[in-house]
Amino acid sequence: MARFGSGIAMASLTLLTAAAVSAQQVVVVQGILCRGEEPFWQLEASRTTAVFKGLLPKGNREVIFRGAPQAFMFLQPAAVVWRGDSTHLPRETLVVALREEACHSTMADGPPLPWRAMLSRKTGEALTGCCTVLAGYDVKVAPVAEFSKKSPDDWARSLPELMPAVGLCLGAADAEAKWIARAAPAGNGMAAVRMIQASGKAVDCEADLSGKGQARIAAVSASDPPPPGTGNPLFYPAREMAPMVRCGRLERVTDRNGVTTGYLHYDPC
Repeated sequence: MARFGSGIAMASLTLLTAAAVSAQQVVVVQGILCRGEEPFWQLEASRTTAVFKGLLPKGNREVIFRGAPQAFMFLQPAAVVWRGDSTHLPRETLVVALREEACHSTMADGPPLPWRAMLSRKTGEALTGCCTVLAGYDVKVAPVAEFSKKSPDDWARSLPELMPAVGLCLGAADAEAKWIARAAPAGNGMAAVRMIQASGKAVDCEADLSGKGQARIAAVSASDPPPPGTGNPLFYPAREMAPMVRCGRLERVTDRNGVTTGYLHYDPC
């Protein structure tokens, strides 16, 4: 689960109501990041698990809950409820209700967070705080990519043949790739792979189409125009954290055994 600080950097993913209306794929709540003061508490919740940390009268506590969110994006303003039971005894039931509205910290200056929360774990307890809601397409039900039906000018049409080289590039020690912007055969049994790093910088990788040997990584000059088709689609390799996408079209890439190896994102915003 992402740490609270890194989740705040993803606050641009909180315009859920508009996304739910305009998207052709289902937008679901992927995570909730909340904090409150007087007393201090913090909550990090995914689609299955929530971790509550609090500086309460009886001291610091960390409690893990198993549960799930339920979104009401058709309401004005939108609302989300996360409910679950603790994994320890005596059992506690966490109920946190979120309302989409500007929420200011009671103890610190700074921009507001876009959601207000009211939280309770036991009889007689009520806490308030501010939250960020992370949302994106439900990757589990995203359609599987059909490469034979892709247009000739779609670089992803050749992705199955390029995957060994793409995997070699992604595994290169100096790659640090966040996603693949383009890949194509480069002649002589080699592939050229354009990768975007977490820093936003582009690097080019040259690797054997067989996936053997070593990949060669080179920085890309900002003045060099990208090859045609670069950036549409993007290829996200399958990782512990699925891509948080809420625009365009998301497709799953699977291997011969039906295992998801990554995702293609068309028309990214």
